[in-house]
Amino acid sequence: MTKERYLKVKNVLIMASGNGSNFEAIVKYFIDKGLKDRVCFELLTDKKDANVIKRAQKLGVPYFYVEFENLYDFLKNRKYDLYVLAGYMRILPEKILKLAAASDDTGEGYQNKFINIHPSLLPKFKGKDAIQRVHEAGVKKTGVTVHFVTKNVDSGKIITQKEIEIGKKTLTELEEAIHKIEHKIYPEVVENLLFKKNILLLGGGGREHVLARKLVKSPFLNQLYLAKPNDGFKDLGVTIDFPTTENIGADYQMLAKKAHALNIDLLIVGPENPLFDGIVDIFTKEGIKCIGADKKWARLEGSKSFAKIFMEKNGIKTADYKVLEDIASVLKSKAKIKEALEYFKTKGKIPPVIKADGAALGKGVHLPNTFEEAESEIESFLGGKFGDASKKIVLEERLFGREISIISLWDGNTLLSFPPALDYKRLLDNDKGANTGGMGAIAPSKISAKEKKQITEYLNTLKTALIKEKADFTGIIYSGLILTKDGVYVLEYNMRFGDPETQVLLELLDISRGVDLLDIFIKMSQKRLNEIDLKFKRKKAFCLVLASSGYPENPKKGSIIANLNSAKKYGCKIYFAGVKCTANTGLHTALNKLTLSAQEAQYNFTADSKTDLITNGGRVLNIVKSGVNSKKILDDIYKTAQDIDFDGKIYRKDIGYDKQNT
Repeated sequence: MTKERYLKVKNVLIMASGNGSNFEAIVKYFIDKGLKDRVCFELLTDKKDANVIKRAQKLGVPYFYVEFENLYDFLKNRKYDLYVLAGYMRILPEKILKLAAASDDTGEGYQNKFINIHPSLLPKFKGKDAIQRVHEAGVKKTGVTVHFVTKNVDSGKIITQKEIEIGKKTLTELEEAIHKIEHKIYPEVVENLLFKKNILLLGGGGREHVLARKLVKSPFLNQLYLAKPNDGFKDLGVTIDFPTTENIGADYQMLAKKAHALNIDLLIVGPENPLFDGIVDIFTKEGIKCIGADKKWARLEGSKSFAKIFMEKNGIKTADYKVLEDIASVLKSKAKIKEALEYFKTKGKIPPVIKADGAALGKGVHLPNTFEEAESEIESFLGGKFGDASKKIVLEERLFGREISIISLWDGNTLLSFPPALDYKRLLDNDKGANTGGMGAIAPSKISAKEKKQITEYLNTLKTALIKEKADFTGIIYSGLILTKDGVYVLEYNMRFGDPETQVLLELLDISRGVDLLDIFIKMSQKRLNEIDLKFKRKKAFCLVLASSGYPENPKKGSIIANLNSAKKYGCKIYFAGVKCTANTGLHTALNKLTLSAQEAQYNFTADSKTDLITNGGRVLNIVKSGVNSKKILDDIYKTAQDIDFDGKIYRKDIGYDKQNT
């Protein structure tokens, strides 16, 4: 509570016409949290005999009785940081709403500082007597909605929703359950809107671009800071200068001190290497909460052998394996290699998968066709093909089946998972060519009822294992699974959002139903992930990666990127990965609007992109779109891919055309 923005006293007007239980819940919440001196509450009512007045007197809150006809004249000369409707049974005209125009309008529908709470899951059951009408309708679920206010009845942008099952509740029991939810979530929304968060996002790929885009849409964001963004999305926030040296620990300590000075509330780590290097441990010591695994648990991704031991200890099904290390002795004598390969020969005629024990940017995996090829590739790995990452290797029994990715959120107590996604790892069509970081993705990936049950059982086993092993971190766990005839097996763990799976999964996150990414991260950091209801659009999302020739080994850089307007024309979103701006031309704002749909992006993009963005990495950009008609979506994505032009452009032509997944 020592953040600077907590020191400025906030002025809040609560407007109520009746009993005032939400009014009292809000005021008591701030008193109980020790924020009484940070917020100045006032009550306004349009009814002289409203019970809320008695509550205000009891709590020592100043109140005003103002007839509705005089409301505009009363408010026009008064300024509040937030206007909270708590049972104020009036429809506010536009001229009043304009008095409280939001100075930090994001363009996402937050046109004013008026909020309201409604006892149903809007947009259903608007207006009066909602609880009774819900009960009479016999629906299975209802809940509470907090939303911004418009001149129409209960129609503003939804901030958050909380669902409950109605079951056999009587009307009285349902009313009590609804009020209990209201009294919990409304005060928290008020606090988060008054004391918005400063967020630091680390990373500069397509994954970080989509995370940044979702974060800046949050009404709870004060300022987004970026460390190592690429030029395609750096104007979404304020860049923190972050030079890297050979002493990466000292660099992270310097970044943590800068973050502390800027009153950063939360660090979100995108890529894996900072996790391996212990950035979370450093920021935690500085008193800054993090979304990301600490150094110990980052080893689930950073060391294949560590992950194998974790799975063996906790009954998680994974392929049989052998570990080879100690470069000098192995290369002097091939006996160890031959012994390991002989072990796999006894299990069948198929040579094992070869994996670098350490992180190799998603490329340290080889599937040999023969045992002779396996022997040669093992020597190459141990001889430094992937540097330190392959000084130790894991030989793994080959499994067969359909691969899927399950990305889960973890707060030390609760494991909450996204729908299954499919990542296309190989460079070329029909899963040919080199292994890459990912050339495309779709979500949700089709699974049968049996497979869904098996995945649920696996996730329950994983949660039990994490609790048993005291994995007390807040972050992401990516489970690379293979669906075999013998059930679900784990191929690998990553300890961060997948790229490009994140692009499709966050595309499906249903903001219109009050699912806010920053709110999720805030609750994760408070170990309250169990309170989150993840809701997803009933659509299919696709992502196509445009890469540069030479990827993944030696990608071509410096090529001009042209015709980005195509994204707008076909209603696709663009997320930038390996790009660089040739000059400070001021086009970033226009380019960032390309991440909105054609309907949302109301602007004229007429500048010549030839003077601005050039390729600066292997995976250059992502094209994303979602909808209910998969064929139409894919047509639009591929038309966009054909139009966008740069020298050396390569991409797969079969993303999304696998019938078993679409």
